[in-house]
Amino acid sequence: MPIVEITGPELPQASKDRIAKALTEIIAIEERATYKLDTTPITVVLFREVPVPDIFIGTKPLPEVLETLPKVAQQLTR
Repeated sequence: MPIVEITGPELPQASKDRIAKALTEIIAIEERATYKLDTTPITVVLFREVPVPDIFIGTKPLPEVLETLPKVAQQLTR
């Protein structure tokens, strides 16, 4: 049983559901390619939520880094 842990800012439940579903599908495709079996994997996806001010990229907090990105990149992160 694959176990995936994602650490990041808090996400709405709908986003978590979409991420978990996509990861499960990707793992199923890889298992079929590797083992040549059509398996229904059970994937455990753990979300560890960390307040955004606690995330640093280099020595800068994440909000500061996001402010320096072009507007297009900021829209992708929302």
